Amino acid sequence: MARERSLLERIATGGERSRGRYQASAEQDVDALLESVRRQLERLLNARHGMSEALPNYGLPALTDLMVGSKDYQQRVEDAIRVTVESYEPRLRNVRVSKAAGDDDDGRSLSYRIDATLVTDSGQHRVWYETELSGGGYFDVSE
Repeated sequence: MARERSLLERIATGGERSRGRYQASAEQDVDALLESVRRQLERLLNARHGMSEALPNYGLPALTDLMVGSKDYQQRVEDAIRVTVESYEPRLRNVRVSKAAGDDDDGRSLSYRIDATLVTDSGQHRVWYETELSGGGYFDVSE
C-alpha cells in the first residue's frame, strides 16, 4: 500500500528535488505503514464515544461503562477494542484481541494484544500490537 506523505511532511522537505525532479509523495514503505497504523490505533483507543461530532461512535465506549457491574469486563474490553479497530482501521483485517502475554492475573490490568492482517499493495502481512493502559488513563500502543 502506498504511503501518501502528509502535507506537513511535504512542506518540511521544502520541495526537495531528487535527480532534477520532484520526489513522488507516495512510496511503498511497510515500516512507515506499520507506524502509521500504530499511531492511528493509539488515537483510536484513546478516543471515547461522543468526542467527535462527525463520528459519535469513534473510539471506545467509556471504560467505566464496560467495567461497572460486570465480572467479565476483560472480555467486554477485548470485544470493544476489536469492534472499534474493525470499524475505524480499514488497513487491518481478521482482528483478534486477547489479554497480553505475561499480563498479571489480578484482573485489574488492561494490557491487550491486537493480532491482525495488514493489507498492502505488496500483499498481506501478519502484524500485532500491544496496548497497555497507563496510570493516567491513556492507552500506549507498541509494535
